[in-house]
Amino acid sequence: MKKTIRRILALAFSLLGTVLALYLGGYWLFIRPVRFLYTGFLAGTLTRRSLLICIIKIFFASTAGGGIWVICDIIAGHFRDE
Repeated sequence: MKKTIRRILALAFSLLGTVLALYLGGYWLFIRPVRFLYTGFLAGTLTRRSLLICIIKIFFASTAGGGIWVICDIIAGHFRDE
């Protein structure tokens, strides 16, 4: 495989991993539960169950985001190696 194609694929997988990690780990598992907690608290509709679920999502957000990024970086590393 040509060297430029390998570099482009490595860059594409690295960018994909970063975007997916930020979107899933940052937005879906961190920002949305925090916003849900805030609006539920202000509206007075926050329950123990929803609080527990949101706390679990927030704790797993960095793990999920980091895991996605690492997997995509490992894939990109296969294209970086000569």
